[in-house]
Amino acid sequence: MLAALQTGFRPREERVTVLIPSRMRLESRWLDVVIHNVSSRGLMAGCDQPPAVGSYVEIRRGTIVIVGRVQWNKGRFFGMRSQDRLSVKALVDEPRLASRPVRANATPEHDRRAERRLAHEAQMARKVERSRSFASLFQFLVLVAVGVTMAGIAAHTVYTMLSAPAAQIEDALKVK
Repeated sequence: MLAALQTGFRPREERVTVLIPSRMRLESRWLDVVIHNVSSRGLMAGCDQPPAVGSYVEIRRGTIVIVGRVQWNKGRFFGMRSQDRLSVKALVDEPRLASRPVRANATPEHDRRAERRLAHEAQMARKVERSRSFASLFQFLVLVAVGVTMAGIAAHTVYTMLSAPAAQIEDALKVK
């Protein structure tokens, strides 16, 4: 039955789960986005105002530029199919630029937005790390609670199973 349902469908390409803050250009405005998973032909990202299905977007991370079309959106998340193949390793290893790239004919200026963006990125990274630590601690405590509960149930079961024969033996010894 399963083989009949899968006929004609290609297996889904493996996604690499990441958490990469980036910038997205949608029409003429720039938005902050976070890439959540990547494959060689697309990615899933999240932002406050996700683009509409069918719109073309440009996502930048450092010197890497990803151009693609939005395939779906739901809530704060959207999926994008890229125009070109993506190198997942290059995207993960690419550092975020501290400021915009300098144009050949531009005069260098101090960009305050880059400082705020880096501070915000650092704050978000700390928040993610705190959440990850809390999740690990919570998982450990739940596993300990389940282990203690299972040990208590096992001890009670063994006590119940052994107490009846022990009581019969004790009664038999008292009679004599």
